[in-house]
Amino acid sequence: MRLLFPAILIGALSACAVPVPIPVPGGASEAPTAAALSRVGRFALRVDEVGGKQNAVQGGFAWRDDGQSLVLDLVSPLGATLARVEAGPQGAMLREANGTETHALNPDALVALVLGSRIPVAGMRDWLRGALPDSPPATVTEKDAQGRPTAFEQAGWQVQASQYDAAGPTRMALQRQEPTGQNVDLRLVINTP
Repeated sequence: MRLLFPAILIGALSACAVPVPIPVPGGASEAPTAAALSRVGRFALRVDEVGGKQNAVQGGFAWRDDGQSLVLDLVSPLGATLARVEAGPQGAMLREANGTETHALNPDALVALVLGSRIPVAGMRDWLRGALPDSPPATVTEKDAQGRPTAFEQAGWQVQASQYDAAGPTRMALQRQEPTGQNVDLRLVINTP
């Protein structure tokens, strides 16, 4: 569970998004771009094993993304650091609270390395914006009055999105059955300003 938790969150939280000013050298600040994102919230992750055992973890997260690199901090309910994920043109890295680091070329490769199996996570970033990437194809089963997806399936994930703000949904429920038979249930609540 220690390894599954950060890996699932790498993909699922890589979408938490709200525009923020990004610091630039010299202390100046430039206007936020469409790619600049910042979100803070809570998560609850439960993994049901094939034999009936349940593993669960919950806590908070802080996501900062300038459009080229990102930092994702994961904390326990009491505020203790669990892990930090950093990704950019130079690659992706997971640093656990004990100082252990895992490196890969990108977040998808990092998840594959940490989990031992490939899970496509690149498109998850769009989900919390209320958008769907083109590949792999998505099946949208419900939309809200503004045409935003509220229920869809993509890349093996069944996703429910609700309570949209200007950046995207502030409540998400993501479920997936892994090839190993495990059921993964991830709930996200985004704190609104």
